[in-house]
Amino acid sequence: MTPLYDTLRDVLAGKATELFADYGVTCTPLDTDPPSSSLLCGILGFTGDQLCGSVVIAATVDAISRTNPIGDGPTRGWVAELTNQLVGRFKNQLFRGGIEVAMSVPVVLTATQLTPLPQAQAAPIKMQVAEGSVTIWLEIEATPGLMLSEPGADSEIAAEGESMMF
Repeated sequence: MTPLYDTLRDVLAGKATELFADYGVTCTPLDTDPPSSSLLCGILGFTGDQLCGSVVIAATVDAISRTNPIGDGPTRGWVAELTNQLVGRFKNQLFRGGIEVAMSVPVVLTATQLTPLPQAQAAPIKMQVAEGSVTIWLEIEATPGLMLSEPGADSEIAAEGESMMF
């Protein structure tokens, strides 16, 4: 893997942990594959002049249900929204680091097993979430030599969860 990929994978894992924490759910890293079960999957692509790729989330029903603030369970709409929020947080961090991307619309599917074949055969991010689990894959294509810069103190990106009116 490239240093950029490793950095972005760490950013995505951190943003996933933050997102679930904002919904009152604790994530802990998993070293083993989660047991097979019914999975709800969200897929969202992003593209820019220097970087493009996709994020795939596969989560158990319990993991999705626990984050749903409305309490109506693991709906397709909530899976799409959770995927959108995660990639939105990732996008904000990229922008703070000098990389601008645009996001597509999330796609949701149900599966019993999901194993994307990323171009670089990178290990997915695996997390225990309550009685369930979440697995996240990141795939990117980047301009050679692209690096994420340190965010400046005057970053004009709103904090995650804040509303902006314009």
